[in-house]
Amino acid sequence: MSEEMSELDMMRQVATDRLVYMRVMEKAVNDIDNVLTGLKRDIMEISQQVAARNQEMSLETSEEVDEDKSDD
Repeated sequence: MSEEMSELDMMRQVATDRLVYMRVMEKAVNDIDNVLTGLKRDIMEISQQVAARNQEMSLETSEEVDEDKSDD
């Protein structure tokens, strides 16, 4: 009977070890997912700022060209 208990205890220990590894891996995956989400959000924000700046520069350039044409 004690051999059966020790075998059962060993099985429980293995199952517990696996569960610990699974929890660590799950946390790592969630952390990586959060980092990727933040990175995508930051890149989108930067892209929008660059697009707005480029749009502004484009408008200024076209206004300068219009002013040059009106001076002629």
